[in-house]
Amino acid sequence: MRTWRGGSALAAALLALGVLAIPASAATSVYPSGAGQFDGGAEGWQVTEASCNVPLLCSASGGYEPGDGRPAGSLAANTNVALNLLTLFQSTVTLRSPDFKVGDGGAGSLHLDRRFASGSLVDLAPQFDYTAQLTDRTSDKVSTSITESVEGSSGWSGADGAVTLATGHTYAIVITVRTSSTVAGTGLLAGSTSARFDNVALTVGSGGSDGGGKGDGTGRGAGSSIAARVTALAPATLAGPARLKGQRLSVKARCPAKIGRACRISVLGLLSKRKPATATRRVKVAKGKTKRVVLKVKPRAKGRVAVRKRLLFKVKVRAGSADATAFKRLRLLRR
Repeated sequence: MRTWRGGSALAAALLALGVLAIPASAATSVYPSGAGQFDGGAEGWQVTEASCNVPLLCSASGGYEPGDGRPAGSLAANTNVALNLLTLFQSTVTLRSPDFKVGDGGAGSLHLDRRFASGSLVDLAPQFDYTAQLTDRTSDKVSTSITESVEGSSGWSGADGAVTLATGHTYAIVITVRTSSTVAGTGLLAGSTSARFDNVALTVGSGGSDGGGKGDGTGRGAGSSIAARVTALAPATLAGPARLKGQRLSVKARCPAKIGRACRISVLGLLSKRKPATATRRVKVAKGKTKRVVLKVKPRAKGRVAVRKRLLFKVKVRAGSADATAFKRLRLLRR
């Protein structure tokens, strides 16, 4: 993302004379490689545990789910229950990222999106609890960043937690999911539940965070730093529907007041996560305000865009020293 800086002729002259030193802001780094978007596969994540407390009547598994996500592509922690189950069940699935080495350490933020599908086991009132931890492979230290309990089916929702990293250390992200029933089985019900995770990424160098726990996108509590707010609210900076007229595509870019300052927003229309459909447009939006952004559709993409009912967009948001990237699908209207 472009960095906007201001200056003056006097400052430039002083700098040239060595009188004034302007420190450069730390670059933002995202780990692990792929930023946990899972649009083409599991990105090296592995299932290190999958078990259930009723082995003959309950099983657990995990892996890549290509058809679901924010957008499509996510990791799944599944529980399957067979007929004749007459007790409560609890399964455990552990998902582990590939190891990654951190360049510059300091304060950072761990973000993930999650959802829970009760499936055909809704009568057993299933719930899931999960923790997202950062394992320091260099020092063997483990720190918990996010802990949350979800009762019943839920849609996609984001969570954020604070982390602190040491320069040059190697880390891994570990998500442990425990799915359980709160109503005992009757022996007449079989089916499955699934917890899904997407956009699991660690951001370092964008202003850090000032506490731990889950982020609710309100700018309050543990995830209330500027970095956590920008990460949590990035999807909300783009509003639909998108409108197509000829080769021009317009959407609304907004800067949520909860971010606390003005936003620099970059918008790109996509045929897929790796195939741009439009040119990129950058705008500055005041805190709490909305601005319409007009994108020019690339000639080669015009035909494919014209037949879409929904279109994927990539939005990059910068507020102060913090930045974040999000993907969002919007309904597409013609006019």
